[in-house]
Amino acid sequence: MAGHEEELIEIIAEEALVDRAKLDPNATLEDIGLDSVDLVSVVFAIEEKYGIEIAEDAFSRSDTLAQLLAKIEALIAAKES
Repeated sequence: MAGHEEELIEIIAEEALVDRAKLDPNATLEDIGLDSVDLVSVVFAIEEKYGIEIAEDAFSRSDTLAQLLAKIEALIAAKES
């Protein structure tokens, strides 16, 4: 897996209290069971860890996990460049 994907999945599993095995890249955040409160704590943890800022409306619960990871990877890459 590219970049920070594994690390990000760990954070999501931990913050949203979701079994890592359920974190299918093709599943939507809604299917995984992430509600808006989970999403806020996930975003906050990722911002803290990587020193990036994520817009409040950057993600929708209809996004897939893969889309969410790609958006975060792009923000991290932009910061590192």
